[in-house]
Amino acid sequence: MADLNASSGNSVTGWRELADAEIVDLATTLRSLVWSWRMDNLMRLLVVFGWHDPIFESCDWVRFDSGLGPGTCDVIGRDGEAERIEVAVTTLAADDAAGQAKVHDAFIRMTAALTATLGEPTARIADTIPEIRWAGEETTLLLTGLLQMVRLCLVANAWLADYDAANGLREQ
Repeated sequence: MADLNASSGNSVTGWRELADAEIVDLATTLRSLVWSWRMDNLMRLLVVFGWHDPIFESCDWVRFDSGLGPGTCDVIGRDGEAERIEVAVTTLAADDAAGQAKVHDAFIRMTAALTATLGEPTARIADTIPEIRWAGEETTLLLTGLLQMVRLCLVANAWLADYDAANGLREQ
């Protein structure tokens, strides 16, 4: 992953976000990932993405530093099978209107960059927490605008179907 400080022009302690080329590179690499989806085979992810050794590890949850700082990437599973790879693509914004505006602007910009490369999303979730989805045969790429950060995830479609059913999410 590229030097985020240089690409965003911000200080180490301030707001940082992936540049367009970085978010596109991460998304295309996630979508093309060939991996066993076994929690005991996470070293492959370290090689492919250049993430740092785990800072937290249990049988169904491992937390890495993806380059934005400790705890910026989680691989979460169940019964030894990974279900989600969640990567922060911004640092945490301030918990105020200005911070939320930064998150919103980053989400809009990243959505445009990904749409230009990946094509139109297969789903747009318009909710308190907006989400854009690009579905594949077995996995779906999600860009989510949380209140204080933007996250890019690759999730197993079976997990996503269960999540949507449990949360009553609707596409728009």
